[in-house]
Amino acid sequence: MEKSLFNIVNEHTLESSIFFDFSGVSKTFSGHASGPLKRSHYLLHFVLEGQGTYFTMNHKYTLKAGDFFLIRPDETIFYQADLNNPWHYAWISIGGTETAQLIENFSPFRNHHDTFSCATVENYLKLIVESLTLTSHRPQTELRLNQIASEILLLLMKENTWNVVEHQNATIRPMSEYTKLSLAYINNNFTYDTSITDIADAIKINRSYLSRLFRRDVGISPKKFLLRLRINEACQLLQTTQLSINQISEKVGFSNPSVFGHSFTELIHETPSAYRKRRSFNNIQEQHSLEWQQINDILGHLSAVQQST
Repeated sequence: MEKSLFNIVNEHTLESSIFFDFSGVSKTFSGHASGPLKRSHYLLHFVLEGQGTYFTMNHKYTLKAGDFFLIRPDETIFYQADLNNPWHYAWISIGGTETAQLIENFSPFRNHHDTFSCATVENYLKLIVESLTLTSHRPQTELRLNQIASEILLLLMKENTWNVVEHQNATIRPMSEYTKLSLAYINNNFTYDTSITDIADAIKINRSYLSRLFRRDVGISPKKFLLRLRINEACQLLQTTQLSINQISEKVGFSNPSVFGHSFTELIHETPSAYRKRRSFNNIQEQHSLEWQQINDILGHLSAVQQST
């Protein structure tokens, strides 16, 4: 569970090579998990308080206040709050043709780094807080949000490379070749009506043996991994498209809309329709200015939900 404030631009009216997609802040509860999930654009998180763990397909990172982690487009990842000291974090999603070039070549995330540590989180947080107050659907508002996205990238480009924490807190995730093959197959086929038997047959391994290897390497069964990936993709489609729930059900690999609805509600703790309604508007009114402490106070009075990001 988590409490969050967010701002989403569902329809972009201005053409820009760097554009704001969405932003937010979250206070998570013990063990709160996000993923497995994929994102369409670069999604940057930075930790404000507490601790958590970020998993990519090859690495596991233990992160604390001041640490940043990056979710790259179309990469399947997973992250989870610490059981005893759950993290609070902020995030921003940035799209555009120039974003990849700037992040991959001129930021601490170059050379395939996934994380780095920064002593001046306040500079980033100030921009995130401002973005949360810009919720009107006006061209000048969208322009300022795009400027905020560019300013975030500029801050990243100014960071010192010695701050990269790849070696201090990263551990290689030991993974069998069969698990790697099954993950690749799931990533490429989860939008189809794919079963675990299909995966096992495709990589020529016994289904039970695959399940044991997968659970050992990833921490959950392939069936649960596939289900969570599909439901998280459905969450994205519910908040960013006008597709019907039946169409979304089919797009994420469910042949039966009723099964999709039941699975979604069981995992997210609300129906697809309720989730879409909650995510169809920004949960903070436009303000001329707010300070972080005011945002923090608003967060404290919100109801907890199963998933926000």
